[in-house]
Amino acid sequence: MAAWVIGFVVLSGALGLLAHRLLAKRVRTQGQDSAEGVPLTDLLAPVRILVALVLAFVLFQTFSSYEDAGDAADDEAGAVSSEAVAAALLPAPTGPELVGLLRCYARAVSGPGWASLEATRHTSSISNAADARVAAAVAQAQQAGVSGPLVADVVAAERSRVEARRVRLAEAEPSVPGIVTVLLIGSVVITVASTAAFADRRIRASLRWTLLGITALIFTTSLLVIIDLDRPFGGLAKVDPTAMRDVEQQIGTTSFGASPPCDPSGALLAGG
Repeated sequence: MAAWVIGFVVLSGALGLLAHRLLAKRVRTQGQDSAEGVPLTDLLAPVRILVALVLAFVLFQTFSSYEDAGDAADDEAGAVSSEAVAAALLPAPTGPELVGLLRCYARAVSGPGWASLEATRHTSSISNAADARVAAAVAQAQQAGVSGPLVADVVAAERSRVEARRVRLAEAEPSVPGIVTVLLIGSVVITVASTAAFADRRIRASLRWTLLGITALIFTTSLLVIIDLDRPFGGLAKVDPTAMRDVEQQIGTTSFGASPPCDPSGALLAGG
């Protein structure tokens, strides 16, 4: 996507420069560099301001979504850690089994789950299966009536985990609709092309093209940042599963989490 955007902007700038040369010939022959007595550069100023405001608004919204994705990932990891600590206090076999399943969940989320979010914006089946096993184990502990106060702590942490997971997966979806992205690209292309075509000829050429380059750079960079942040788990500024990996390693140092019933990807072992 980034390559396409840059290509469109460069092409629009080139076409604008070509139009500028043709307009220059027309001005020399007809002596016109205005519309209805208003300089063309003045007519373009409101357009540039409007495009800049739209880009700024969308950038703000996209960055807010990006921050929510990172916060949800951290909250989810914290909930898994708290749940594992609470589960370790439950009697056997409930406590040890749940701790092991939580480590499997952390492996699944930070491994194939994250890789799938990066590639497709959707989590993997391994992560979904690990999530279902943890939820089933917590429900079973509730039904068994084992150590009510301790189970209550586990349930509270489980609710936090589920909610943080829901937010994280929701924020992986595009926050900017496709039609809006197309509109933004079109607006930047038109702005760059018109700026090149109707640049004020009273300004010396070197300064005129420097201003054009700065305009193209600012608008294009803003658009590329929006597109990148709209993929919080797959862009250049992507959110990494650092917190969840740390929790997985932390659970692995406990006696109950040392030998989880899954492989390093979080997938359940045969007979597990």
